[in-house]
Amino acid sequence: MARKEKKAKGVSLAKGPVALIGMALLAYGITGLLFGGRGFTVDVPSGTVNGETWLGLEVNGWSNLLFIAAGALLLFGSPVHWGAKTMSLLVGLALGAASVIALVDGDDVLGIFAANGLTKLVWGAAAALLLILALLPRVGGGKDRDRERVEREREHERERRMLAEERSGGRVDREQDRDGVSTGSRAAADDPRTTR
Repeated sequence: MARKEKKAKGVSLAKGPVALIGMALLAYGITGLLFGGRGFTVDVPSGTVNGETWLGLEVNGWSNLLFIAAGALLLFGSPVHWGAKTMSLLVGLALGAASVIALVDGDDVLGIFAANGLTKLVWGAAAALLLILALLPRVGGGKDRDRERVEREREHERERRMLAEERSGGRVDREQDRDGVSTGSRAAADDPRTTR
């Protein structure tokens, strides 16, 4: 009996939204580098770095690279369900950490990434949404799996009956009637050798 390759069925709820968020983060990071903050100065770990405001968010070159890296990772992971969920979890944790550190530090993240209140809010909201997306399952594949399971159980039952008939010495007829009962089992029941 050939072994069937098992594929996960159903529609991924994570792939589409993760790709959209990835495109938005990537687009913002690229436009931020072109039109917003381009400075790559740092004052690690407790200094303050400032950037320029682009679309309401205070960003410097490092902040824009964070947006670009997050968006690229999400886009690269989005074609497959497990990749979308994994990248969503990793990027969500990174953006969440950046948001929390910026809240505690005040004006930036460890003297590297410039941030104002709106930047912290965007990082936090994106992190929360990505962590939720990392938990989403596939949907709609259960009916096919249930049907396949029932068919496998029926096949195993037919094989078990045929083996029992062969062991008991009855004639084995491999044709099944509509109820799934082997005509060979009826022949074996009628055979005087099998009754004791």
